[in-house]
Amino acid sequence: MKTPTLYLVGDSTVSSFDDKYYLPRYGYGTQIANYLNGIAVKNLALGGRSSKSFTAEENYKLLLSSIGSGDYLSIGFGHNDEKAEPERYTNPMGGLNDEGSFAHSLYVNYIVPARERGAIPILCTPIVRLSEEDDYSGACGHVTSTVGTYAGGDYPAAIRKLAEQTGVTMLDLTALSMARYKASGYEKASRFHAWACTVKGVPAGLDGTHLNRYGAMYAAYDWAAALSETDCPLKNYLVNLAPPAESEYKGAVNENFRELVYSPFGGEAAKELHFSLPSPWYGTVTGDFGGEHFNEFIVEGDGQNFTVGNFGVVPRGKISNATDGFACAFLQLPSSLNFTITAEAEVSAVGGGANGQSAFGIMLRDDIYADQYVASLNSNYVAAGVLGDCALFCREGGTLKKMPNPAGIARGEKFTLTLTRINQQIRASVNGFSQSWFDFDLTPVDGKFDYLCLFAARSITVKFTAVRFTPNGTSSRA
Repeated sequence: MKTPTLYLVGDSTVSSFDDKYYLPRYGYGTQIANYLNGIAVKNLALGGRSSKSFTAEENYKLLLSSIGSGDYLSIGFGHNDEKAEPERYTNPMGGLNDEGSFAHSLYVNYIVPARERGAIPILCTPIVRLSEEDDYSGACGHVTSTVGTYAGGDYPAAIRKLAEQTGVTMLDLTALSMARYKASGYEKASRFHAWACTVKGVPAGLDGTHLNRYGAMYAAYDWAAALSETDCPLKNYLVNLAPPAESEYKGAVNENFRELVYSPFGGEAAKELHFSLPSPWYGTVTGDFGGEHFNEFIVEGDGQNFTVGNFGVVPRGKISNATDGFACAFLQLPSSLNFTITAEAEVSAVGGGANGQSAFGIMLRDDIYADQYVASLNSNYVAAGVLGDCALFCREGGTLKKMPNPAGIARGEKFTLTLTRINQQIRASVNGFSQSWFDFDLTPVDGKFDYLCLFAARSITVKFTAVRFTPNGTSSRA
């Protein structure tokens, strides 16, 4: 007799990972087998995919060719269906029969094919994102706002309604994770999540979207506990129905993680850079960009005009909640130097992998790594630039902070950028939006130098023209 298989499809909150974080990322799909016996589990989930974009993947073709009578299909999308991008977006407001809607995508791409092949589909609402304010009424609970032509709405509600209309078993992981996070509070709930690194032994680079193994075990338990309350025959395979012990948190730590030891830029590192620029400028690719993919980046210029970006088929680099990776032309500056830099920026190319983690602009940061892959880069900086749909952002103490200034990354868009340091004030502006930071700490890693970067990340290429750097003496304390 054929052993039945549970197939899992979904995004990165379901998928497996292979990273070097201090508390590595785990999708809950990697832990579901712990709660089942007598059934095979095949996790086909892929990071970054929506219910729409997943259908272009080989894993979707494998699903359709493999799933059959007596099998089950757990469907876990939502995080990326929210993205205001044509490749991934689906409308949460549309109904079952409305093409382009979230409900329609789930129905025609997953429910119908599973049933046609004699398999039983199961709908899962998405787990919440961690909210520092313990507020899950909005985006952290997958209730989104309208962005341009992309209508917002309640994605979990769309799944609940679809399940009711089609008679499909529904596991409300949104409600379960929300209740658990609210009961725990932010600090305790953050222990369910991935942390990119440590700084002086303290966890840093919190990833509010992705779980660590302990968190994935808990989400898998939620999945199993919810299943046990349904009439779905898959529940007959459930075993070990108990939440993970808190001791599992310690076991989620990467025992091979070593805190990065920083060496100030210069010497041989300056001579061996992949990209060559006229002095005093240097070019590098640094941070979380996948490693050894320099041929998929461009950093070139003559001292006044530069082109910087990532143009490969696979998106490289990002500015994310947990880590940063980017290409840049940069200046090494004494940390006491006052200056002003201005530039005109034009987005010259946008690839298919561009998303809310794509970014560009002028950045003043604490440290730089010479053509080095650093999976946990999340040191301090201020950016006069654009990140996804907002202008101006910074990272401090590992936490990414975006200012509420509307912007966007589209081919042909032009921006005027300025960044100034006067003593203890750093002031940045983008097309009239401006922000000042006072006593911003750019010394935790490299206390001697700061690094001024013309940067771009993730499937975009940007031309910086009329670049003017003007030093203005050294800083003094008020």
